[in-house]
Amino acid sequence: MAYFPMFVDMTERECLIVGGGNVAYRKVMVMLDFGAKVTVVAEDICDELRKLTIDDTANKENRITFIKRRFERKDCDGMEIVIAATDDNALNHEIAEYCKAKGIMVNAVDQKADCSFIFPSYIKEKNLVAAFSSSGNSPVLTQYLKGKEKEILTPFLGELNEYMGQIREKVIAEYDTEAERKRVFKEILCAAIDNGRIPEI
Repeated sequence: MAYFPMFVDMTERECLIVGGGNVAYRKVMVMLDFGAKVTVVAEDICDELRKLTIDDTANKENRITFIKRRFERKDCDGMEIVIAATDDNALNHEIAEYCKAKGIMVNAVDQKADCSFIFPSYIKEKNLVAAFSSSGNSPVLTQYLKGKEKEILTPFLGELNEYMGQIREKVIAEYDTEAERKRVFKEILCAAIDNGRIPEI
């Protein structure tokens, strides 16, 4: 069965990542990219994660916390999302079962049956995001789609999306009907794309 696509505001939401390897690092970077507050629990961490403890902006903003020890079930308490990213499948399963019993959304990396949600392949340009999921069947296919979408979803469109957001309230205030607003937004969008530049506010 296909997974339901749902975009969630992760700003300042508590996320636990169990594991300190390269897979955990990639999940940390995804969650930070969307504004979450991340806690990493691991006995040891890879060089990339170690660098985050020294000079990364997220660390300075108190958006990431490292706890160097073995995972304990209580680590999940109070978390909104948990990611089990260890190299121990049995431990990942234990974490997933505990989270499901507690009603916590959980992802166990590469263990689809243990997941209550899965990560899509995604492209993000500022606040414009496109995501693809194969429901865990074929990560290679979603990476292919991501590569194709990169040709369309460019940094320019990310900037244009920011501009459209800035003028949205003004257009809504000036035009009474939904049809008029849609026409104006479409005209602005098409003109910007045709000219290859963002209009001035």
